[in-house]
Amino acid sequence: MPTPIGAHPGILHRYLPFPALTAFEHAPSTSTSTTSTPLHTLIFIGGLFDGPVTVPYTPALAQSLPPSWRLVQPLLSSSYTQWGTSTLDKDVTEISACVAYFRNLRSGSDKKEGKEGKVVLMGHSTGSQDVIHYLVSSSSSSSEGGATEENKKRSPIDGSIMQASASDREALIALMGSESYEKVVNAAQEYVTSGKIDDILPVTTTSVAFPNVPITARRWLSLASPAPDHNGQDDYFSSDLSDTRLLQTFGKVGKRSGGGGARVMFLYGGRDQYVPGFVDRRGLVSRWEGFVREGGGVVDEASGVLEGADHALQDVALEVVEELCRRVGGFLGRVEGGCDVFRR
Repeated sequence: MPTPIGAHPGILHRYLPFPALTAFEHAPSTSTSTTSTPLHTLIFIGGLFDGPVTVPYTPALAQSLPPSWRLVQPLLSSSYTQWGTSTLDKDVTEISACVAYFRNLRSGSDKKEGKEGKVVLMGHSTGSQDVIHYLVSSSSSSSEGGATEENKKRSPIDGSIMQASASDREALIALMGSESYEKVVNAAQEYVTSGKIDDILPVTTTSVAFPNVPITARRWLSLASPAPDHNGQDDYFSSDLSDTRLLQTFGKVGKRSGGGGARVMFLYGGRDQYVPGFVDRRGLVSRWEGFVREGGGVVDEASGVLEGADHALQDVALEVVEELCRRVGGFLGRVEGGCDVFRR
């Protein structure tokens, strides 16, 4: 399903003054009443190289949402080719500002009537790392990207969806081969040893994986997460992570103030081309779900493997896109009707 070329109707919002960042709110389906005021927001975070409307299925998803929901795609400092000089911490600070903006925008008269707009985060690919990092990392670490004392406290969300949450480490090794992977890792570690962790690695070194993309030593090691510790900040989804590690990530999803659990859904591609053949997809998702439940989180009934889905639903049958939209719509309906909320 290639991304439709042409104009995409909607509203462009400026949600952060510095850095000056915007968010695109997709226009609803024509079958949705134009007089109805949107109450709830699905904020979609793309992966590496993504920005608004670059993920092929987002226009279809926007048109399929329940009438009271709108799909929003924020521009982050790391969008398009700028991810190589950014971090998950910086992403999360900007996403929190976007969440706060739409919570305030959707409040007002509805709040006076006892209603309050819901906000759900949906990550695609590396955007899923942003989502899990939003849920489980320390908010005090997210001090980049124009943060103030006010916005260092992470804005609450009502649910989270992680689609195509493939491991960057495992994908890089499969793409590059072990020898090339180790070569770039060694170069990045030498930069760190020399006190140049935030310097950009030579393009000739990193181009075997990402041609013409500036990448700092910090971000490369975050994504590549080399042995023996595999402690890269981005390394949430590798299939070889220990139970102890998963307990510290997925096991923390439900641990929020006031008790209870935050609703989570995984949509893992049944034929995601970036997932190595040795990965037991159902078994891996089941492990993540188990730790979410153990920590008090709520795993949505539609969570699991999305059969027939490649990484971005680029080359799939229409039925696969429709199934994704059905699962997301059902999830949003359950969030709207329930009381799950995540606060940090």
